[in-house]
Amino acid sequence: MAQQPIVNSSVGGGSGGGMQGSQVETAFNINFLITMVNSASVSAKSKLEILQARRSAISIADMFDMQMLMNHLAQLSEMSTSIVSAANTSIMSMARNVKG
Repeated sequence: MAQQPIVNSSVGGGSGGGMQGSQVETAFNINFLITMVNSASVSAKSKLEILQARRSAISIADMFDMQMLMNHLAQLSEMSTSIVSAANTSIMSMARNVKG
């Protein structure tokens, strides 16, 4: 999966005195984070379906594999939450500083 930037930015000119060459942020893209969590979730669900189809023939290796998949899903979910939370905190801080 190709990595995409979280913030797409471009250099824009402005009509004001100090605005020429200022950086303009155009979007906050978290689609790749959502895609990673969704693919990990689909992987865990498919493994559960395989285990459910086998019923009593579940091995220790299958249990470890399932544990690893669930751990990976939890880490991706926590990482995504942390990134969005950090972005929200920084945006709130910038808004607080601009207000006055």
